[in-house]
Amino acid sequence: MSACELPLLDFVNLQFHPGRNTSVRRGERWHGVSRAQLRRHPDEPAITVALSTRLLRFDTLTCTDLRDEHDPRCRTPDGLLQVLRQFYPGFDAGEMVTLVHFVLD
Repeated sequence: MSACELPLLDFVNLQFHPGRNTSVRRGERWHGVSRAQLRRHPDEPAITVALSTRLLRFDTLTCTDLRDEHDPRCRTPDGLLQVLRQFYPGFDAGEMVTLVHFVLD
């Protein structure tokens, strides 16, 4: 698969830190995806990153699961729930989510 064919892991809040970052996505769409494109800054070209994913129910998430969350507001289950409900109207805490992990220099 060429870089042009890779899915774009899109972000509203482009806050990343060096090392492992995590993003939580609703449902199973990202589960098992091994590589993606992402932008660290809106005015920069996308880069290719390797992904590792984990599928679980939202209501089983812990602060440890979220310690590398790229958005500081989302590093607790309660904070993440508030943000997910903004992006996904009707989001329920019993839904499945995919934790998407990637490493940035």
